[in-house]
Amino acid sequence: MTVNKPASQADARRGTQAHSSVLIVGAGNFGASAALHFAKQGTPVTLVDTAHYPNPRAASHDINKIVRDDYPDTLYMELLRKAMPLWRKDKLYSPWYHEVGMLRADPSNFGDKSMQAYREVGIANDSRYMTVEEVRERWEAYSTSNFDGLSKVLYNPTVGFAEADKALGAVVQAAIDAGTHYEIGEMSSLALSPTGECRGIHLKDGRTLYANQILMATGARTPALLAQSAPGNKDLHIGDRLVATGAVSFHAKLHGAQKDKFAAVPVLKNCMPQVKGEGMSILPDGTIKFNCDMCFTNYQTLPATGEKMSLVPESNFFNTWTDRKFLDFFERRARMTINGLYGDEVKNVPIDAYRMCWDASTPTHDFLITAHPHSQNLYIATGGSFHGWKFLPVIGDYIVQLMEGTLGAELTDRWAWDKKGGDGHSANPTYQVVGDLQDWTDDIEYA
Repeated sequence: MTVNKPASQADARRGTQAHSSVLIVGAGNFGASAALHFAKQGTPVTLVDTAHYPNPRAASHDINKIVRDDYPDTLYMELLRKAMPLWRKDKLYSPWYHEVGMLRADPSNFGDKSMQAYREVGIANDSRYMTVEEVRERWEAYSTSNFDGLSKVLYNPTVGFAEADKALGAVVQAAIDAGTHYEIGEMSSLALSPTGECRGIHLKDGRTLYANQILMATGARTPALLAQSAPGNKDLHIGDRLVATGAVSFHAKLHGAQKDKFAAVPVLKNCMPQVKGEGMSILPDGTIKFNCDMCFTNYQTLPATGEKMSLVPESNFFNTWTDRKFLDFFERRARMTINGLYGDEVKNVPIDAYRMCWDASTPTHDFLITAHPHSQNLYIATGGSFHGWKFLPVIGDYIVQLMEGTLGAELTDRWAWDKKGGDGHSANPTYQVVGDLQDWTDDIEYA
């Protein structure tokens, strides 16, 4: 079966006209946003994912995620200059955004650099340092938090968090309402011509979907999909530009007076080595979600090529929320984070569920949004590197610009297949690889 075949091979080769058909693989953050922005301008779009939206296996699917614009790197702050007003006021995004403020306990110069970036970009902001004593006095919930080694904490009152799965689902629905066709199917490989030109994708159920332009917004699965599309064509493969990485989230629930004590707390990110994690503000039902600030790989052999690469595990145990016994290493790590964030307030609070979130990380945590230089009509939009979600309202606009050839030079270079520019520093320095999943899987039966 073939679907969405281009009107002519000449149309397919052109591939850059504003209203050619577009096939987007992956309905996560980048793919959903791109679909919406294409659909708004009348471009025929097909959005493909493996399940109904929002897909619970997607990195973008979560209870909540931090939304902040305090980046030392002015490139990303400029993007958020456009995104934050949409989070606050646009009816598509504002129902899911909660501007509760954020505390950042960080021994680095992140605070100084981010406040300097606000001034350079010209964004009014009330970020300031608070002493540890001031933090404890203002928010009783932090009275026994572990701030050892710090005398001050960065407080930014005009950021917060968003309900991630609900926001993502709303964007996909808006794209469908604007004309996007949503297709459920699992990509097995690209549909390539003998010369390497991309014409569409093959699905595992035997169908082939065609379009004039093909966008892979496939996150952590991108390296494997490219490799198995053309095992012998190394130019098509991602190489060291991207690696599949996992991170661990977990949640707990507070009740009664303890829940009331946490009702007004801001997001707290503690970068100190004895904590290394973040706690979101409490939801109305008493749930608080946490992240451990670290990531890990999962090196295995890719059957199509016989090479070792970091792969997203197939088991739902390693992709979606579970209340089962988790891996010992991550249970200990999660307990360290929750105890460090909130101290005695949570010492008897059980962790209810865990989740591994798989994202595509680049060496500098810059995004990879680019035309593929070795396959005409093929584009890549990935590399969220555990900080891309907050750009949901605007990232699709930049992807559309890239695919239409109008993206500015600075962004084109920073997000290129062979990156240029930037100062070499990480855009998301707290998520560093600490090991490989295979080192920790012997202590549990997870199949």
